[in-house]
Amino acid sequence: MSALYPAPSPSATTWLATLRTTLARLADQVRPGPPIDAESLATQLESESPEAAELGGELRAMLRGFGPVISGLTAAFGLAPTTMLIALGRGAQIGEVDPVVAAAVDEVDELRALTSSGTVTIAKDGRSTTLIAATTVAGPTGPLRIAWPDREDVWLCAVQAAASPALTARAALERILPQVGVSRAHIRAETRTRTAHTTQPRPPTAHLHAALLAVDPTADPDLVMARLEGWRAALEQLHQGAVAIHWEQA
Repeated sequence: MSALYPAPSPSATTWLATLRTTLARLADQVRPGPPIDAESLATQLESESPEAAELGGELRAMLRGFGPVISGLTAAFGLAPTTMLIALGRGAQIGEVDPVVAAAVDEVDELRALTSSGTVTIAKDGRSTTLIAATTVAGPTGPLRIAWPDREDVWLCAVQAAASPALTARAALERILPQVGVSRAHIRAETRTRTAHTTQPRPPTAHLHAALLAVDPTADPDLVMARLEGWRAALEQLHQGAVAIHWEQA
């Protein structure tokens, strides 16, 4: 490569190779969708992903080659196509965004990078508050108040999806709970193989055991429980139900 067009970094080439391999593996598992505009999608990826920004023509060739698969996956998961591709290239899991988030993705910029979410709304003292717990391909964020077209008080808390449900769960708890008066919580994990009487063993379920260890006496229990409900829902969306939450006595 020339000095004007340097070779992509190892992280960029690894990202492209991982993405290509994953799309090839998924090609037989999804119904192909309509053609995509590879040039527009490449431009968006380059603005949102440092890995994609280094790849130039290689990126565009890959997008053209896997266009129907990308379109089919976008329809199946309901995620922004750039978000889905960034996550797959990084080897991250993708889940689903809940209906509240899905309906506002095109209107609320902070939602475009989410790979899963759980949303809960609580009404108290005449005021309605919406809390969103999520995983993202962007950096960890929140709790962050965000503008929403038809909701008065919306808060987003997002973390990057880790290699295991336990790590993702712990990162999310550490971010969402201190602001509502819970300064310490504990997560431990165990994996159990699911079996049925007449079928082969199913994929294992991650069982997460959680306990709140230090709670401010003045904490609002409704707000604490609402954040925990959003956290639980986001984990279930990410791991497609293969995670079970158990509460333990502190």
